[in-house]
Amino acid sequence: MKTRQGILGVALGLIVLSGPAAQGAGVMGPPIAILEESQWSVGIEYGYAQTGLKAHGTRLNRPEGDEAAYGAEFIDLEGLTSRMVFANLAYGVCDNWDLFVRVGAADARDHAVVRTAPFSAGPERFRYDGDYGLACGFGTRATFCYWGPWQFGGTTQVTWLDPAKDRFSWSDPAVPGSSVSGSADADFWHVQAGLAATYQIDTFRFWAGPFVQFVRGSFDRRGQTFTDGLPTGSFASSGDIEESSQAGVHFGAIWQVSGGTNCWIEGQYTSDSWVFGFGAAIAPSRFLPGR
Repeated sequence: MKTRQGILGVALGLIVLSGPAAQGAGVMGPPIAILEESQWSVGIEYGYAQTGLKAHGTRLNRPEGDEAAYGAEFIDLEGLTSRMVFANLAYGVCDNWDLFVRVGAADARDHAVVRTAPFSAGPERFRYDGDYGLACGFGTRATFCYWGPWQFGGTTQVTWLDPAKDRFSWSDPAVPGSSVSGSADADFWHVQAGLAATYQIDTFRFWAGPFVQFVRGSFDRRGQTFTDGLPTGSFASSGDIEESSQAGVHFGAIWQVSGGTNCWIEGQYTSDSWVFGFGAAIAPSRFLPGR
């Protein structure tokens, strides 16, 4: 048992330390192990998130008839909303340690504010509307200790979200006849690590605790500018995404429907983001003959 606990500590530590280097918000699920040793489960998860992100990078302008010029670009995604659906597969390494992987789809939407220098005196505003694209991730959860009805545990995970590319268009009211059209593409890694205390009442367990998150990714745009319907140039930009807030709290409840079935609901909150999610998992081996 000491050897397994040592391996568990090393695994959790490696995933936590990889967070800042791993190039948004994701559902986390239970912060304690829910499987027995060598048991596996299949399940489904849904999450709805609103995250504050920011991006900064470079922009290349190519005016018609003039030389191309580079500038700086800053993008605020103050309320990026994302819906995500995952199928998950989990395995119990031992009674107090689970590993899991998930794969599914996620979208992303927000009203973006773009500031560029030295090309524009005022901000550009457009709606980013990325439809469902691939999402996947992996992680681990563990129970560290028990004390009567109390359990103490934690979870760490990495989630990759790649919403579909969006087409956008907008016009500047300060410049009559002007318009811009193009495409925007975002993808990002979301790394989370959390601890929690869990209290059990009959078949229900309620948890709460702190967590940290790191978001890294890219936000790319390209398009054309028009005046009175005639093309006047093109542009391309690429920015690096990062989170606006890193620390927060997560909380939720688990219902053990039976020895092989669990359902849960969860929430996450930071100063610039929040997540609501729920999920369920079933261990098929508990329903096989001889179990």
